[in-house]
Amino acid sequence: MSEPSAEPQKTIVLQAKRQGYTVSFEITPNRLECWCSYAPSGLGGAPLTETDLTGFLRQYKILEGIQQESLQRLLHAAATGTAVSNLLLAVGTPMVVGRNGFINLAVQPPAPEEGDAGNNDNQVDFRQVQVFLNVDPGDLIGTIMAPEPGTPGMTIHGETIPPQAGVPLSVKIGQNVRLDDDGVSLFATATGRIYCKEADISVEELYTVSGDVDFKVGNIQFKGFVEIKGDVLDGFSVQADKGIRIHGNVGACTIKSQGDISVCGMNGQGRGTIVCGGNLNANFLYDTAIECDGTVTAEVEIRNCTINCLGAIKVAKGGLAGGESVALGGIETAVLGTVTSLKTRVIAGAHHRDLFEINQLFNDLKQLIEQFSSSPAALKNPMDFSVRKLAITKQIQEIRSRVYENCNPKVNVRKHLYEGVTIVLGTLSEQVKEERDGPLTIIENTLEGGFRYLGMTGLEFRAADIEQSFVLQAQRENAA
Repeated sequence: MSEPSAEPQKTIVLQAKRQGYTVSFEITPNRLECWCSYAPSGLGGAPLTETDLTGFLRQYKILEGIQQESLQRLLHAAATGTAVSNLLLAVGTPMVVGRNGFINLAVQPPAPEEGDAGNNDNQVDFRQVQVFLNVDPGDLIGTIMAPEPGTPGMTIHGETIPPQAGVPLSVKIGQNVRLDDDGVSLFATATGRIYCKEADISVEELYTVSGDVDFKVGNIQFKGFVEIKGDVLDGFSVQADKGIRIHGNVGACTIKSQGDISVCGMNGQGRGTIVCGGNLNANFLYDTAIECDGTVTAEVEIRNCTINCLGAIKVAKGGLAGGESVALGGIETAVLGTVTSLKTRVIAGAHHRDLFEINQLFNDLKQLIEQFSSSPAALKNPMDFSVRKLAITKQIQEIRSRVYENCNPKVNVRKHLYEGVTIVLGTLSEQVKEERDGPLTIIENTLEGGFRYLGMTGLEFRAADIEQSFVLQAQRENAA
């Protein structure tokens, strides 16, 4: 079929007058529509017939897209002597412009974690607002797609309308993105989130929230560093692989990072958690469960927290009170405990995961003994019982024999130690019977049993080295 002329076209109006009627056909400039009007003359004569109409369509080359329903309506109007206007008689097929070139992202948003509200068909997690497309170095993040050719159209005259191809995309490659040698594949060169808007694409290592983390921002799960200029409201979670810095305060939330975490303060209200793969710094920490692979430092106070720390726990100005604090690298605080004897337990020089394993094994041993004791004599197997008991005992001994380079069973109190505090150093546990003023250091007394209360030395001085000096002195005195 022929193609329509490229010259500008105008509306065509074709009119046929007969003794009994007047019929007109209006063809739009793009030749895709034909509108028809019919009026009886009132002067006698025969109305429009199907043969007449077919002849007009052939004469005016109206060949494609004829609407049969409109034809019947027109013929019915003619037969009943009724006028009709603006009747769509024929419709062509428009040309479809091809899709422009675009970036086809290869990364899918993460699936909801087990336990998310989104897993319940009857609930909607309104805190899940954003989708972070996280990537690692070497990940394919997208492909530059070529423009599509488009689809040809057809005029009502049967002429082909050539398709118009889309426009190639001129990609603007930003930071941490590499274009492969094939010219179309895009790869990440750093860990972060994909930013892609039209022709711009990059991998961002920093995600900044200028205000609060609330229902407008939603939960954050990011493979880079997150900085939050405001607060994190109750119920939200912030997870970032490379670190988190929160200028404001945190409520009953989940804060998690493989790197360092810094917050102004956090009141977890007994529901908040922090999981930190680096060091944790805060002004204050209240009612929060904390697991930290580095050092936990609070400027003002730590109160009613459960802390499991593989570094040291340090409180600069205020006190450590309430809850249980386990620190492999030792504990230092201005004040330990409270005047109200709030139940406070500190464990220095122990690996919290070892403690968990040992507690599990002691429970297993208790169950084994209870099961053996309650079994009928005929069913008891003393040999099997002894073997299993010995195996558990050896496991406990193996855990207790583990050596950690930064292990420091030492507690420093700079200002005041209150009575009622339970202190655990290694395997030795004592409850403080009387208050003491600081500065003082508490370590285990391996010669006489119990604790040694000494003038304070920094946590950089290991308890084992200090105690060894007492042992050597005692050996020299005995030798003399």
